[in-house]
Amino acid sequence: MIFYSWTALSGSSGSSVAMGITDDRGRAMRAGEESLASGRAIVVIIDAVRPAMAPNTLAPCYVPTGVGWVGRCTATGEVSWDRFFAPGDPGDRAGLADPGRIGG
Repeated sequence: MIFYSWTALSGSSGSSVAMGITDDRGRAMRAGEESLASGRAIVVIIDAVRPAMAPNTLAPCYVPTGVGWVGRCTATGEVSWDRFFAPGDPGDRAGLADPGRIGG
């Protein structure tokens, strides 16, 4: 099962102004677009994540799959989304970016 973790970042300090997690990428994009449209954020990052457990504590957490999207406002006020691929933990071969894993 894949979830989408999103974070909207401000321009002045780069701190997060809004964040969330959902099971629907479109919903994550719409939530991020609201922060961009309001002017509270200058960039939104969405990471595809999977549920996991922390090794030492067995606490539930989310692990990035290596696929994400960066959203920014264009000069015309639209939001442009760019997909990116990032490697996972070097010790976790299954965490490496593999577009075939999304939705699977």
